Amino acid sequence: MSSVLLSISGHDRPGIVRDVAEAMLHLQANIEDSSMTALRGRFAMMLIVRLPEDAGLGTLKAALAELEQRTRLTVQSQLIADDELAVEAQEPDYVITVHGADQVGIVHAVTEALAALKVSVVDLSTRTRTSDDGDVYMMALEVNSGGCGADIQPAMAGVADRMGVDIDVHELDDGLL
Repeated sequence: MSSVLLSISGHDRPGIVRDVAEAMLHLQANIEDSSMTALRGRFAMMLIVRLPEDAGLGTLKAALAELEQRTRLTVQSQLIADDELAVEAQEPDYVITVHGADQVGIVHAVTEALAALKVSVVDLSTRTRTSDDGDVYMMALEVNSGGCGADIQPAMAGVADRMGVDIDVHELDDGLL
């Protein structure tokens, strides 16, 4: 069996996930991992799918071309090597939230401090909201501390001071998951 990474994007509308899932069902491809989001009227998703033994890449490409034509989505595919599939997904053990006045450089400052600690970002989401006081920036990160969880809070406090934002760090409790 082959595994493939699919990157799919297009104008957001109801039914996109159904359309993609239907195309995978017709191929008898198993959706193993996925991440999907809508950003300002655009929809983006990434999926790792496992093709059945009798479905080659040509069959997949034909199905994806039909999906693009029918739905006006943009689809890219990449074959995933077996050694890549063997890599275990990193599980987050901390959640970091950032809140403050919108400004250039917030994502870089936070992720630069995390990278210096060798902390891996597992998931990152940002939003800007307009309020009476101006634009408010919000970011949420799920991270894998790699064993240096105690160092995250002081590093984020330094970033908060430099950037003038509020940053909270919370250890994930396995009992709550």
